[in-house]
Amino acid sequence: MTNFHTSINRREFMKGLGLAGASAAAISAFGDIDSLTAGADLSGYRKWWQRDRNFEDLTTPIDWSVFKPYDPGKLYFMPSEVYKRQADDRRARQLSGINNKTPGASLRDLALDNATYDNFNMQKLAWDGNTRTATPLDRGASGPWVGTPEENLRTMRAAAHFYGAPKVGAIEVNEHTKRLFDLGTTVWEDIDAGFVDSKAVYHIPNKCKWILTWLIKQNYPQSLYALRNSDSADQWKNKVFELGQAARNASYSNAPQIRWNITGFLHGLGYTALQPPTSANVPFGLFSGLAEQGRTAYSCSPDYGLSIRYVDWAITDLPLEPTPPIDAGVLEFCKVCKRCAVVCPSGALSLENDTTWDVAGEWNRGGFKGWHQNWKKCAEWGGPHDCSNCQLSCPFNHPPEASIHNIVRAAAGCTSVLDGFFANMDRSFGYSSQKTESERKGWWDRNLATWPYDDLKGFGAKDW
Repeated sequence: MTNFHTSINRREFMKGLGLAGASAAAISAFGDIDSLTAGADLSGYRKWWQRDRNFEDLTTPIDWSVFKPYDPGKLYFMPSEVYKRQADDRRARQLSGINNKTPGASLRDLALDNATYDNFNMQKLAWDGNTRTATPLDRGASGPWVGTPEENLRTMRAAAHFYGAPKVGAIEVNEHTKRLFDLGTTVWEDIDAGFVDSKAVYHIPNKCKWILTWLIKQNYPQSLYALRNSDSADQWKNKVFELGQAARNASYSNAPQIRWNITGFLHGLGYTALQPPTSANVPFGLFSGLAEQGRTAYSCSPDYGLSIRYVDWAITDLPLEPTPPIDAGVLEFCKVCKRCAVVCPSGALSLENDTTWDVAGEWNRGGFKGWHQNWKKCAEWGGPHDCSNCQLSCPFNHPPEASIHNIVRAAAGCTSVLDGFFANMDRSFGYSSQKTESERKGWWDRNLATWPYDDLKGFGAKDW
């Protein structure tokens, strides 16, 4: 291969980014283009600027003397009168959209959204996954598939990607990671097969020493049609347009199918796939390196930002190479960006510069240094069902078609010096703004031969 080295110096590169007046400190963060791209991993599965950390060493530090299994009894449940107020408001808003044929909230938009949500409600899977798949013994094999932990991880990544999960990780079960499950719900024992007892305690075989994790992606471009944050007069400002909210519910609808496929594949290999219920999915993504925890307190993927619906997982006895937590500069970027907190209409997100050990309420899990969401404020406003401002405002959401977005990701992963500039540029370019009326109405007449954003099952798709 012919060697090639750019002749672009640091100042020229920064000028190309529009940083002609950048400080010496900012410029010295890079040598030249090659120092920015050195060691690039062309496989694309994990970008070169996403650095591995030690196992259990998250960018949101954990105090294991405090971090305990979550007590679901501390979840905030809204009073019945608040539920009624929200339901009445939602009904009035939807009726107004129907009667006025409001683009993005008309009857056909409501029907598009509701069909996906009903589909999700119809798909409830057993906690032991898809056991209808033929086992190795059913096929006459002498035993299960046997591979090294590294090979098994690659196998699961390949299968899950085909089924619709873009990223896969793995966690080794130990006394710390067992705390990711709800208080008093899950125990490991010397048994051959898992079972649920009369007290709704899930008993897991000790041979199940790994947790497979995978991302459920949300259609971000479609989600943007949900934004209702224009400064124009609107009594339901910051509530969602259902045309875009359909993307959220479609991902919930797709997730059970993906889980069905992945757990069925594990059974087909001759292994167990168990998923006792738990209140939080975020830690599974953090511990397995699929995301960092950002200002929203959700999983924030360095590849997809907050445009992931959740992290799904299954406990298994298939030996897997554990994947460590990552540092891709997400948390450091969140310290200066604050965009999600600024656009939050309920004030549920912290605007503090740094993370804290202090929780926002008893509904938060304590024991980690991060930003803690005031779930009471969010829920009583109507989130997450009637508001998606924080999720859709994250600069890490942007698709990579414009090369600048990956340059920003790489820069943020290497240094925090430019984070404030990039966050301000994201605002200046008007990202995460409400679609115009013609854009919302035009979605129904879009050119289906060229429109790239639909989740068409059965077709190959690019990484995004």
